[in-house]
Amino acid sequence: MKNIFYLLGLIIFGTIISCEREIESDAIVNPVNITGQWNVNAYNDSTLLYGPFEVMTLKDTYAGSDSIIIQDTEMKFWEFRVKARADEVNGNFGTKLSHCEVHGEEIGIKISNGKILDTDSIYFEIQFEDDETPYGVTYQIKGRRTVE
Repeated sequence: MKNIFYLLGLIIFGTIISCEREIESDAIVNPVNITGQWNVNAYNDSTLLYGPFEVMTLKDTYAGSDSIIIQDTEMKFWEFRVKARADEVNGNFGTKLSHCEVHGEEIGIKISNGKILDTDSIYFEIQFEDDETPYGVTYQIKGRRTVE
């Protein structure tokens, strides 16, 4: 009789575990579209420094799907074009240190706290090596998507 109870217990336990796995596998992860054209402003804390201007985010086809290129397309705020790592599942992006691809010089750029919010808003913090104090000012860039 004890063997029957053990057998029934194992069957019930196995059924519960298999149902939980099935539910977890049904969860669909929709990646965030991190590429697009953005109408943004540059701030230092809450003070508007410059804007609006256009920034574009593109997938870096040479580096794979985990990398994007961020560029000030109008070259009005700061002439920059830089590569950053990207997480399309969470909509995050950033880099500890990249080099600007606009000038012949190797100007360092740091991007942190990059995030696509609600699929139509962008926010990131950026620092420049060629600032008055290298990497001394953190600019907050935020705005809205204009083109996907």
